[in-house]
Amino acid sequence: MPPETSITTDRGVATLWLAFPGEPVNAFDLARLNQLEAAIAALSADRHLEQVVIRSAKPAGFCAGLHPNAVRSLMHPADRAAFSHRGQTVFAKLAALRAVTIALIEGPCLGAGLELAAACDYRLCVAGLANHLGFPHERPCFGGTAGVPKELIDSRRTLSGREARTLGLVDRAFCERRARIELQTFLNEAHPKRHQFRSAGLADERRAFAADMGREWRPLPALDHKIALARGFITPLEFEQLSKPTPAALEPASGFRAAA
Repeated sequence: MPPETSITTDRGVATLWLAFPGEPVNAFDLARLNQLEAAIAALSADRHLEQVVIRSAKPAGFCAGLHPNAVRSLMHPADRAAFSHRGQTVFAKLAALRAVTIALIEGPCLGAGLELAAACDYRLCVAGLANHLGFPHERPCFGGTAGVPKELIDSRRTLSGREARTLGLVDRAFCERRARIELQTFLNEAHPKRHQFRSAGLADERRAFAADMGREWRPLPALDHKIALARGFITPLEFEQLSKPTPAALEPASGFRAAA
């Protein structure tokens, strides 16, 4: 995989690899928004592209949201509103690409990272113990919350990939060993554009983000393997590989309750 944010192409399919420099994870600040915008401009200029896949070039996950330093630097509400407006502008450009956009979510997809995925036409999720989706650390600010339940945003809870699929937040969820074939199968199916990026309520979102001076950061929950199985973070085969099964009945799927 490329060592930094870059684009590779193969027979009408482009892959935008997210690899923001200087950190083990992808997280947005103003410079990285500019980086994303430049990549979107390059994709828009290529009229031969039919599909664009956005994925992480870093093993730590798709995108962890906003960089803590970026949030701390926005001391005045007007600065926060301006930053939110900037992100909304960039994400709207992503949604407006002529090519069909697909987010391949591997690892945590949080906050602005989930908004990035939601700005794409389709979302494919590699389900796993580390793959949480939600808004545990920040309120939405970039306009990419189409179809995201308000309860998920307000509760700070996170979902497994399979829970997100049940709610319609992702289109497909699958285990890591099937990721390559599932992605290729989806690309071969030639899905149409969706135009899901919302155009209403962005000013209200900017005002809410400007008034919210940040949430206390807390680590993602470490899940008991039985809970992880019941909630779809792992498959029965993965459960057997991780721990020895017990005769006790598995707990029912817990929806939002066990997350965060």
